[in-house]
This record gives sequence, C-alpha cells and structure tokens, in this order.
Amino acid sequence: MPLSMMNKIPGAVEKPTKMQLSLADWSIVHPVDILHDLLVRVAEFVFPAYFVVLDMEDDREWEPLLLGRPFLATGRALIDVEM
Repeated sequence: MPLSMMNKIPGAVEKPTKMQLSLADWSIVHPVDILHDLLVRVAEFVFPAYFVVLDMEDDREWEPLLLGRPFLATGRALIDVEM
C-alpha cells in the first residue's frame, strides 16, 4: 500500500518494520511500516488483513491495491475446492 493511501485511513495504527522486499526487477526496498488487522470487505465477508506500506510515488494510471479476483488472476492462483 502506498504511504499516501495509508495517510487517508482514519485510525490506522502502523508499526515499524525492518523487513526488506525483493521486487521483480531484483531491487530491494525497505517498507515504511506495516498496518496490522485492517478490516477488508470482500463481498459480504470482512477479513482482518495486514498491509506493507511503501513510500512510493502516486501514479493514477494503475490501482495500487489488488484484492479479490484481480489479485488471484495476477498471481495465477489455483484454488482446489473439494465439495
């Protein structure tokens, strides 16, 4: 999540981190903070989630967060459900 988006969330409680992320272009970035237990609604369900906050430039040509089916499609996820 971009830092600018985190700043728009009222009551967001961030925690510092020493995490390092290795990106697809082999660069390494250091997140600003982590947001824990942020409630995310997907359809009629609400899930607690955590987000890694990055200090990155705003680019209005793309969505900074991918949730739900677009996220699964981007990650080429395979869900095996047995009924």
